[in-house]
Amino acid sequence: MLVKAVGAKLQMNPLLLPLGDEEHHPHLQWNMLFSTAHCHRSTDASHRSWSNGRQEPATFPRVIELRLVSRVFPSIIDIRATNRAIGITCGDLIEQLSDHLQRRLRKEDYEGASGLRRRAIRDAYQHNRSRSMGVPGGQLGDGLKALDWLGTQTMFGGIEQNEQYLLERFNVVMPCVLELICVERPLVGDDEEDRRQMRRRSRHMSTSRPSSRVDDYASSSSRE
Repeated sequence: MLVKAVGAKLQMNPLLLPLGDEEHHPHLQWNMLFSTAHCHRSTDASHRSWSNGRQEPATFPRVIELRLVSRVFPSIIDIRATNRAIGITCGDLIEQLSDHLQRRLRKEDYEGASGLRRRAIRDAYQHNRSRSMGVPGGQLGDGLKALDWLGTQTMFGGIEQNEQYLLERFNVVMPCVLELICVERPLVGDDEEDRRQMRRRSRHMSTSRPSSRVDDYASSSSRE
């Protein structure tokens, strides 16, 4: 409310902004089905987990509370600064978003969804716990989670101010309420998954087994 009272215009840290059609800037790449350890900064080496910028303020001016809303799910996510003296950081926002998505899906949200939406959530639940590439699988455990509501839009697409969306959803523009953009995750087909597994097995066999043992095993298998 103080932001509104003084007429401050909230600006997002560029690291959290969505990518435009013709712009490219350092941004976060993250499949939100996974922990924040899988979050990657676009300018870092591909194998490196995001660290550069985690402690930067998420907004200018700094705030100690904000809320996230999305077109993909109905809930409102409260984000609070872990250190009120420095305000909400980029790390605070990403970690608390992840914590929210890992929570059990509220019964009233699920039951209030349309039949088509409930079926999509159930399909996502089955896929997210499968052995398919790009999903956590069984480590998610039983029971619907908020992340299952995302369906196939599980990629973090950035945070932005969108007054038009707030008017459509709440009929009022509220301070420090921002839109979370969710993006379709890349699809990996079963054939591609099988090829990747075969390549991994081939590399493992070539580096971990003497060639004579491999040849002996192949010969005995062919005789059988």
